[in-house]
Amino acid sequence: MKILVIGGVAAGTKVAAKLKRENRGAEVRILAKDKDISYAGCGLPYYVGGVIADKGALIVNTPKKFSALTGADVLTGKEAVSLDRTAKTVTVVDTETKEREMYSYDKLVIATGASAVAPRLPGIELKNVFFMRKPEDAVALRAAIESGEVKRVVVAGGGFIGLEVAENLSATDVKVSVIDMASQILPGFDPEVAAYVERHLADRGIVCFTGTKLEGILGDERVEKIKTDRRAIKADAVVLSLGIRPNTAILAGSGIELTSGGTIKVDGQMRTNDPDVYAVGDCVTVTNRITGAPAWSPMGSSANI
Repeated sequence: MKILVIGGVAAGTKVAAKLKRENRGAEVRILAKDKDISYAGCGLPYYVGGVIADKGALIVNTPKKFSALTGADVLTGKEAVSLDRTAKTVTVVDTETKEREMYSYDKLVIATGASAVAPRLPGIELKNVFFMRKPEDAVALRAAIESGEVKRVVVAGGGFIGLEVAENLSATDVKVSVIDMASQILPGFDPEVAAYVERHLADRGIVCFTGTKLEGILGDERVEKIKTDRRAIKADAVVLSLGIRPNTAILAGSGIELTSGGTIKVDGQMRTNDPDVYAVGDCVTVTNRITGAPAWSPMGSSANI
């Protein structure tokens, strides 16, 4: 049995490890676009704040270590770009050489995850615009803070990651503001909970501007201000934590069924409408075990399960 897993981190590596435990004779191969295949995404804000001192503590397994532990083959720097279900092949581009390669499979597992939302805003290409999705994002932001060039930061997005980043930045004596276009931070929580958290943040010197839409980033070569629909705010850096989108572009024209939000439809065994193609993690819509309704649960905990 030749099993191809596209993507690593939580879901892809868990699948590969489980498959090798169940059948040591199976040929299991992971194709990953990035060099890191297994890292603690939830720990990234805490690396920024120094709670996690060493970057190495974010990396759960290196490709070499994972292969030695599980027996699965791991190829990094391989970006899957298309799927041919009839031929049972995946076309891959090497991120360094740009050469195209083709890999065949008997069974395919799609674990391509999700990417941070990068809106088309004026100034988004300026220096000191950061995201918080991968280890290199946290490393870059912490380096900018430690260089002394960043003293004021605006975090756009008042969800889990945005507030964790704000809290950790505040611990480094950086002046932090949070903006969110919703009427409250922590969308999805009851208003009294959000109000309690907002007061707690204010006590820590973190100011929240809700009902505030980000319209642009201003500056010559680097961030100097952000423009909102209410006012401009001075900043040396901005962290965009505006949500994520599933990485399912590889499935264009493949016939794999997607939801209106672009996530992959799967059944109770994580199988797509193709019996030889499965999907797991942030790129899928799962079934809520309590309500039975479809749900998108792009969390590390769900991906591991």
